[in-house]
Amino acid sequence: MANETIYFATNRDELKNAQGITIGFGDKLNPVSPAYLRFGAAEVAPPTKKNADWSVQSVQIAPESIPGVTTDDPTAEKLLGSAAVFDALRQRLITAGRAKGGVDLILLLHGYASSFDNALARAAEIKRAYATKQRAVEVAVFCWPSDGSLTPLIAYKSDRDDARSSAKAVARALLFFLDYLRRLTTDQMCQARLNLLAHSMGNYVLRNAVQAIISEFGGKRLPRAFTHIFLMAADEDDDALNDPDKLARLPEMAEAVHVYFAASDRALTISDVTKGNPDRLGSAGPHTLTNLPQKITLIDCAKVCQTTLMDSNHQYYRQRPEVVADVCAVLDGTRPEAIPGRAWVPARGAFVVAAKP
Repeated sequence: MANETIYFATNRDELKNAQGITIGFGDKLNPVSPAYLRFGAAEVAPPTKKNADWSVQSVQIAPESIPGVTTDDPTAEKLLGSAAVFDALRQRLITAGRAKGGVDLILLLHGYASSFDNALARAAEIKRAYATKQRAVEVAVFCWPSDGSLTPLIAYKSDRDDARSSAKAVARALLFFLDYLRRLTTDQMCQARLNLLAHSMGNYVLRNAVQAIISEFGGKRLPRAFTHIFLMAADEDDDALNDPDKLARLPEMAEAVHVYFAASDRALTISDVTKGNPDRLGSAGPHTLTNLPQKITLIDCAKVCQTTLMDSNHQYYRQRPEVVADVCAVLDGTRPEAIPGRAWVPARGAFVVAAKP
């Protein structure tokens, strides 16, 4: 099978060769600033055997020159890597949309314990999994420094610190992209739908990015940038959607918000019990249904979250065919109550996804 092209933005530290050329990214914040961004694209190859992972074959980093930041020459022309990547991504979306008649762009915020290559691999995997015969998918990923693990505690806290420190970088990348879209003429537009998917601790990154955007907008209503926002196995407090200092204003940014959760997600149980966190949004959904906007849909995946022992029932958004099919139906525009495999449970205010026999 062919490789997948994945576009990325990152605030990780740059790995350079002997000639000082950036060849990749590490597991720490960029020393220039936690908000300093690099952009590029990677070619990611699919597995060649069962149970193998996707693998990064090459990384192309967009050239960038910023007087006073990346060069000491005050006369140097300003060159932004974001512009080149956004242009390339737009052209791919136009081509894909023409070929299939519809195209979705998914912006991915990965979770904890994820290397740069691992984040690209996850993006390539869901790009392939979420596409259908009628609808193409492109995926761009924001790679924040996440190198910890469920244990020990210090590694988990390090990832939380980096997630919080990455908020302004995520907000900047998103606002750059929205500004780029606003400046396009009618004949330049790609007609793709823009969606956001946050997995695990990526939801905590999202919370802090939303707060940074709120600060940037000075109390004004936030831009409705997305068609769908997917909160997957959220390692976030269960009151986040009710708290204006967390994610309560997130629905302003989308036509619909979908919360996928599972009580038997062992990774979030560990986060809750051993890390001293409150009950997690990704375990049982919101703490209360009171005053939740109607555009928020809750999807209980407890029956379809079992994956491998190492994945701790935490990777069902990409590994369970029932959940992948559910997401595809959402992207296809199927009404929540009409998606196959779902059953509505009024007492829970949620849909329950059934396991395939």
